Amino acid sequence: MRKQSEIDRAIEALRMNGDGLSEVQIEVLERRRNEQWVFGHFVRDTPETERDEAAFYAARDAARFLAGKVGISALCPELEDETEPEAEEGITLSRKEYDALLKRLERVERRLGLRSQINKETRKPAADTDATDLISQAEACRYIGCGKSTIKRWADRGLVTGYLKGKRVYYSRRELDRSEVVREHRAENKEKEECHGTDYRNLAE
Repeated sequence: MRKQSEIDRAIEALRMNGDGLSEVQIEVLERRRNEQWVFGHFVRDTPETERDEAAFYAARDAARFLAGKVGISALCPELEDETEPEAEEGITLSRKEYDALLKRLERVERRLGLRSQINKETRKPAADTDATDLISQAEACRYIGCGKSTIKRWADRGLVTGYLKGKRVYYSRRELDRSEVVREHRAENKEKEECHGTDYRNLAE
């Protein structure tokens, strides 16, 4: 954990910026928020339409600074790090829980489109792929076990590719099988099926 003098130095520098993101970081520092709290407050417990990507990353950087994972320059580029980040004296999560949280966070970032490596070309002509491998949107939903709004959202964000044939959108079965977001969705459905005995493929819209 950071020394109080280091936290005070960061807060003082952030106050001089006088912008909204700096205020978000100041609140995290003053209230000693951790990454788990930041994720819950800015992502998990916030409606998708109200999520603020910039505020989330700013708050996460502040929480990582508190935990000693990054230096003060991550919050205030004009300042130099005085020393190497100190080793943590203790953590509130086990390593397994922490790794699981990071994996979940990365999954949420991909689905929300928070990552910059997103394919902006979301629809392609059907002629660009093997026509015999294409299935309709309704068939793709049943194949994956998701609703139409879900697969459309993935396509809009470049997580899966939709192929246009006239006004209809089709999907490549092989590409869906290779898609990371599809594999993760199926894994989640499988876990739910094991817990509740429900076949989510039958619930696709």
